[in-house]
Amino acid sequence: MTRGVLIEMIVRNVYGEQPVNDRAITDNLVNTWIEPGIGLAVKQAYKDSIAFDGVSYVNNSFYTQYKGLTITQEEPSLYKIELPALPMGIEKNSGLNLLRFKDENGRVSDPAIPLSENQVGYARRLRPIPNKQLYWPEGKFAYVLSVLPLEEYTASATMISGGDPTDLDSELNVPADYLPLVIDYCVRNLARERMTPKDVTNDKRDN
Repeated sequence: MTRGVLIEMIVRNVYGEQPVNDRAITDNLVNTWIEPGIGLAVKQAYKDSIAFDGVSYVNNSFYTQYKGLTITQEEPSLYKIELPALPMGIEKNSGLNLLRFKDENGRVSDPAIPLSENQVGYARRLRPIPNKQLYWPEGKFAYVLSVLPLEEYTASATMISGGDPTDLDSELNVPADYLPLVIDYCVRNLARERMTPKDVTNDKRDN
């Protein structure tokens, strides 16, 4: 299912009829609510994995691989990568599950080793590990400790993501059995927003 089709389904649920063209609940507004809705579905999938399999994980269908990410040097042996989205807060590093590097000849490195935030200070005090890269996410960035110079490489990141939120024709990375959670979350919040009285005057006072 594309993001655009999901938006249309949500809008029809909010209005309970064929929505008018000048509706207050715009596609962009619906799209904004879809992202936290996906986060809710991811958390439920994580809980389901424990309940059904006794092991904590997030289903592969929620992951997206982003390639060709630029790497910049912050300081000696420390590099920074701007991620396409803020990683979701699942476990230590499940939000940013895999990080690899590719050189100009197309050779791909082994996966970098993830660190939690409380391991970073300790790792930075150690002697650098040859031929190994250590990484951790901070906000929308991933930081990498590496003896190997990485400026001539590009990075690929595998992240929990619903896909490209800027492209309404892109496929959603959400399994069909978790889509009702996303739809219900969006409809409840958008219906509440639709019922909120709007200040149509310009007297600079709240209603």
